[in-house]
Amino acid sequence: MTDPRLLADVKAAESCRLDAYKDTKGLFTIGWGHKLDQHMDWTGHTITQAVADSYLASDLDNATVQARTLSEWPYLDTPCRENALTELVFNMGFGAWLEFRQTRSAIKQQRWKDAHDALLDSLWARQVQPHGILNEDGTERPGRATRLAGYLLSGQYPI
Repeated sequence: MTDPRLLADVKAAESCRLDAYKDTKGLFTIGWGHKLDQHMDWTGHTITQAVADSYLASDLDNATVQARTLSEWPYLDTPCRENALTELVFNMGFGAWLEFRQTRSAIKQQRWKDAHDALLDSLWARQVQPHGILNEDGTERPGRATRLAGYLLSGQYPI
């Protein structure tokens, strides 16, 4: 069962597209960033919102299982930090997360400021919403990279 806060955070950071599309890496994708079988041509394929939401729940469950296998997982001392790592694995993929050696090392040592800084000092952080995003009501929320780095730093969700 996916943590409701994790689900809400991912939905706020992702867009949902019910028509199949190629992502920035040229991979067929649908819904909330669900990767499709790349051996097929998905051009013109459409799904319902319910299917998109089901894919997201499954993808987040898979990311949670993968994140819990990481050597840094036992050092995450709050649900907020656990969700941050799970969202990182979801967003960038398990293999890409393994390359974040500085951030992972800092987490294992519970040096939260170093984990925060190393995450923000990455190409990934510059590519995925590093700056604030305007809400519908005109208020600003932090971009994904800033938000997740903040979760690692404080271990708490903002009020």
